[in-house]
Amino acid sequence: MNFVGILSVWNASLVYSPFRVSLVLIAATVFSCPGCSTAQFVTLRAKPRNPLTERLQLWSPSGPEPSKRTEEFLAASGVSQSRNVRILLQHTRRAVKQVATEESLHAAAELSYLTARQTESDDAQLAVELYLDAAHYSWQYLAGNGNLRVRNPNAVEHRVTTDVYNSSVEGLMRLVNAERSGEHLEGFSLPLTGRSVRFEVPQPSEWIHPDQVGEIEFVSDYEVNHLRHRHVTSGIGVPIMIHRQRPEPPSQLEEYYADGLRFPATALLRFPTPQEQHSGTPICLQIYDPRDSEGVVIRDSLVPIETDLSTPLARFLTNPDLELLDTFAFLRPDKAESLQGLYMVQPWDPDRIPVLMVHGLWSSPVTWMEMFNELQSDPVLRAHYQFWFYMYPTGEPLAFSLADLRDDLEELQERCDPLHRNEKLEQMVLVGHSMGGLLSYLLTVDSGDTLWNSVSETPVAELPANDETTSEIERVFFFESDSSIDRIITIATPFQGSRYANRFTRWLSHAIVSLPAKTLEATQLLTGLDSRQGWRNVFTPRTSLDSLAKESAVVNLIGQTTTQDSVIHNNIVGLTHGQSLKWWTDGVVTYRSAHRDDADSEITVAAGHSQIHRHETAIKEVRRALRDHLTQVKHLSKVITVGQSTE
Repeated sequence: MNFVGILSVWNASLVYSPFRVSLVLIAATVFSCPGCSTAQFVTLRAKPRNPLTERLQLWSPSGPEPSKRTEEFLAASGVSQSRNVRILLQHTRRAVKQVATEESLHAAAELSYLTARQTESDDAQLAVELYLDAAHYSWQYLAGNGNLRVRNPNAVEHRVTTDVYNSSVEGLMRLVNAERSGEHLEGFSLPLTGRSVRFEVPQPSEWIHPDQVGEIEFVSDYEVNHLRHRHVTSGIGVPIMIHRQRPEPPSQLEEYYADGLRFPATALLRFPTPQEQHSGTPICLQIYDPRDSEGVVIRDSLVPIETDLSTPLARFLTNPDLELLDTFAFLRPDKAESLQGLYMVQPWDPDRIPVLMVHGLWSSPVTWMEMFNELQSDPVLRAHYQFWFYMYPTGEPLAFSLADLRDDLEELQERCDPLHRNEKLEQMVLVGHSMGGLLSYLLTVDSGDTLWNSVSETPVAELPANDETTSEIERVFFFESDSSIDRIITIATPFQGSRYANRFTRWLSHAIVSLPAKTLEATQLLTGLDSRQGWRNVFTPRTSLDSLAKESAVVNLIGQTTTQDSVIHNNIVGLTHGQSLKWWTDGVVTYRSAHRDDADSEITVAAGHSQIHRHETAIKEVRRALRDHLTQVKHLSKVITVGQSTE
C-alpha cells in the first residue's frame, strides 16, 4: 500500500472521542520538540530559470534582442541595422558556411535560439528545428568541430555560448516532451527536415537504463527551499529529474526502492563531426548520471557537465503523502506496520558500503534529508557509500522496534547477498538520531538475560501464553549483536533516558497510542506479571515513552553494556543551555544522558534536539567519521576460518 492509501486508512480510523482528540492535541504540543515537520522543499517557479533572460532581454516588453557580442559580429560582417531576427540569422548562417569561426558560430547559435523563442507559440515544429540548429552551432563552438579545439564550457569567454547550448537543448526537450504528453524519453524525428535524434544512455546502470527512464521534469522549473545548500556543478547539459520506471519482471529489491523517487540526470545533445555524419552517425540525446561522473569525453577531452543533485531530492520530499508520516507512525503503530522497513534512495551497489540512517521519536526518514543532501555531495563519500533509511512506528516500545529492525536488516542483507560473500555488507555504518541512536547502539550489544530480567522474574518457558506470544517475547527480549556493523554514529541520544518520559507523558502516550495486536498482547501479558500497581509499573514496555524512562528495562540494559570491541562509536551531543556542563541540555536530552564515557570520540554541538542532526558541525563530524571509516576498512581483509569454503 502506498502512502496515500495508508493515510486514508488512518483518517478513517481516527474516530476519536472529543476527550481523545484533546489528548492528541496536547500530545502534539508536548512532543513537538523531537519531531520533524515535513517542509515544502521546492516551489514551482512562475517562469523557468534561464541564464539568458537578462542577456537577451527574453521577457522585455520590446521583445528579445541579440546580445552585444552578436551585434558586434553583425556590424563587423557588414550587416545593416535590422530588427528582423530571421534576416540576421540567414546572414550568420552564410557566414558559418564560409568560415566557421568562434564569433560566427556563437552568433548563429544565439540568433537560432531567439528565432525559436519567437516561433515557439505559433509553430512548435519549426521551433524544434531552430532549437536543434542553435544547439548544433553552439556544440560546434564548444566541441571544436573542424579546426577549432575543445573549449572549456565554464571559461568566462565561453560560458555565454554554453548557456545558449544548454538553453537550446532544454527548449527542444520541453517541446518534444510536451508533444509526447510526459511519456518516457525516446528517439524522435523532425518532420520538417527529416533529421532524426537517437536516444541513448552511454553508461547504463540498474538505476539509469533506457528501458527504465520514465517521465522527466526540468530542474529549472523549481526553487529549492529548506535545504541549506543546493549542490550543483557547471558545464554543458541540462539537469533533469527522472522518474524511474520499475522493470518487468521486478527484481527482488524493488520493494525497497521508495515510490515516486526522482533521481538526478543530465541530458545533452551530441552531434557527429562532418566525417561521422557522412558515415551515418546520428545526432544523439544522451543521459548521464551525475552521481557517477561529472564529465563527458568529447574528442579525447573530459568536459564538465551541468549537474544538480539537490533539486531532485527536494522535489521527492515535497510530497503531500509524507506530511503526516511522523505523527501517523507515532500515534498509530497498529496502522503503520505496512510503512515500516528499510528504504533505498539509490540502487543496491555491491561495491559500496551501506550507511543506515535511523530517525527518532515522532519523526520519519525525511528528517535526514539535510544531512543526506550534504553527504551525497561529497564525491569521496558518494563513490564509497550507499545510503539506506529505516522507517518504523515510533509509538511502539523500543525493544519491539529493535527486533523489527534486526529482522528487516537481516532480510535485506540476505536478498542483497544470499551467498554471504560481500565484504561491504560486513562494514556497515549506522547513524541514529535521538531514539534512533538507541536502536543503533542496541544493535551492537548482547542482551543476555538482562533485558528480560528487568521486566519479569518468570522464566519465558513458564509464561501463561500461547506459542505465538512466547515466540514474540523471545524475539524481542533475547538478541545478540549484529556482526555486520562496524561503526555507529549517535546524535543527541538519551542513553540514560529522557525527562520527557515522565509520569504525565507516559500516561498520555498510553491513552493515545494504538499498538499492533501482536505487541499489545505481549505488553498486556507482561504488565500482568508484575505485582506493582499504578504508575510504578514502569519496567514493562507499553509505548516508546516507557522505554525512554530513566528506570526502564532498555535504559537499564544500555547502562550495563558497551559496544563490541570491533565497533567504533562516534557520539555527538547537543547543548543549548544549563547552569553547568553536568546540567546542560539540548532541550530534550541532558548532557549527562547523551554523554558516553566509552565512546571512541565525542563532540558537542550548540544546537537544539530537533535541529542538531541538521547542524553544519554535526554533519561535518559525520562526514569525518565516514571518511575515517574508509581508512579503517581499507586495511582490513576478510578472515577465512579453517575449513570455511571460499566458493
